[in-house]
Amino acid sequence: MSTLRDYIKSQPRKSRKEWADCFGISRPYLYGLMEGTRHPSLDVALRIADITEGAVPVMAWPNLAAVIRAATPTRQPRQPKRKAGVA
Repeated sequence: MSTLRDYIKSQPRKSRKEWADCFGISRPYLYGLMEGTRHPSLDVALRIADITEGAVPVMAWPNLAAVIRAATPTRQPRQPKRKAGVA
């Protein structure tokens, strides 16, 4: 899992403006995401994950990771089967 900042730095062929355009966001918003002063909406995080081919997954964003963990049901342990005739 990579951060957006690390991913963009590893791809020097594109300018920050080109990355912002790819993600459908403004350049100042991109800088905020890279610096950690802004948090993406789920829609923006999904676009970033798609465009980076999963290198920057939705779970890379702390605000969304917490929401996803809270919304994911925990697996309940299996109840032992009761024997027939035992109450």
